Amino acid sequence: MTWPNADDMEAGSVVSLLGVDHVFYDDQMRTGGSASWNNCNPGNIVYSPGTSESDGALAGKRNGRFAIFPSEDVGFEAIRRVLRRHPERTILDEMKVYAPTGDGPNDPVRYAQQVATSLGAASVDTTLGELDDGQLTTAATTIQRIEGWQEGENDGPDSLPGDLADFLAAHPSSAERDDADQPFAQLNTVGPGVKNIQRRLNELGETPPLTEDGAFGENTREAVVRFQSNNGLSPDGIVGHGTWVALTS
Repeated sequence: MTWPNADDMEAGSVVSLLGVDHVFYDDQMRTGGSASWNNCNPGNIVYSPGTSESDGALAGKRNGRFAIFPSEDVGFEAIRRVLRRHPERTILDEMKVYAPTGDGPNDPVRYAQQVATSLGAASVDTTLGELDDGQLTTAATTIQRIEGWQEGENDGPDSLPGDLADFLAAHPSSAERDDADQPFAQLNTVGPGVKNIQRRLNELGETPPLTEDGAFGENTREAVVRFQSNNGLSPDGIVGHGTWVALTS
């Protein structure tokens, strides 16, 4: 399906405005929900070339670190595929890989306990190979809940929000959209939109100037903190909606 003013839009394309993601599919655009919902990725499965595609993800498409799936059903089945992949692992061992300590607020022990509890008689030491098909579905449903699934807004080609429609009209090609990208970004985020953050901070007088390389490193984080402190924002070093509004004002 052709999207107005964006003939080259592909399923899995992401447009970010003021830190808010808009994920496009063949006939719908998702925004305003949890990342898992926006990406049709109930398990927040991290994108891995080849592996993600074998699990049904859209080829080469990601939103930040996360894979984008063509539908909720395909994304849900991907969780079951992940759980089937290593039948010798215990629930706890799998959660240590799936949601490792140090990756954001992950607590794999707590995660494993929640999955085991949802299965009734299972414990965190139960191996994945012991789970039948129904139990795998229950475990996948629990993972979807833990990952914060929350529905948002679903729009079609004729009902896009005004600001997004205007953005597409002003940036009709993929290259132009990348050059104007305004992603939610924090330490270790990499992408074209990070260059826009660095460029804007430099335009506002950051000294010494940041290297505009698209990699949100410690120097960029410190520059963001300074900008936030100087503009009455919470100095958390994260570029979300409020910080983007201030940067683009």
